[in-house]
Amino acid sequence: MARKRQSPDERSRKREEILDGAMAVFEKHGGLAALSLRRLATEMSLSYSAPYRYFASKEELVTALRARAYRWIEGVMLEAIDGLPQPDRQLEALAAAYIRNGVERPHRYALMFFNLDDGGIARRSIEFRAAKHDALDVCTRVITAGQADGSLPAQIDPLTASHLFWIGAHGLVSLQVAGQFEMGRSFDALVPVLIQTLRTGMEHYAAANGRPSAIKAREENHG
Repeated sequence: MARKRQSPDERSRKREEILDGAMAVFEKHGGLAALSLRRLATEMSLSYSAPYRYFASKEELVTALRARAYRWIEGVMLEAIDGLPQPDRQLEALAAAYIRNGVERPHRYALMFFNLDDGGIARRSIEFRAAKHDALDVCTRVITAGQADGSLPAQIDPLTASHLFWIGAHGLVSLQVAGQFEMGRSFDALVPVLIQTLRTGMEHYAAANGRPSAIKAREENHG
């Protein structure tokens, strides 16, 4: 008997279920070496061929998982800034949330930054590229809003500034996960200092380039 043809919604739901299962295997058993389509089928009580109806290869499955990891960190940051009206406070909140969740979920966090020899699957994946763009864009939009209302300096363009925040936050997460803080400074002590340094660094960049800082500008405007 021929298999019943799935509707697009049914196929999408089943694909998400398989991704749920794959993420659980990846995180529970510690990485890519533990993940295979055959093992995933066994863990989910599916036929061995079932995952292949949704993902042609392990590389395609991993690319979809990487997209999901970016969507996860995007959601983490959006939740952190929900209800905060001031963009400068949003910036601090999303940075803190990014760092905290990266440390708490290191395997999922690492998925975003794998450099895999996958024949360009990730580069060709619209799903992956969109998820990566949207995650970074959370920070970029917040900085853009802060520049528009004067709470953040406008001398540095928003995309460059968001990359600098990303670099700083990623470095702190990576060092903590690798257990590298052995020189008298703890992760918990460094997190607020890093966020404040990144925040005020935008002010100093503006001043160094001949523009008044946002703080000074606000003081002058309220004279």
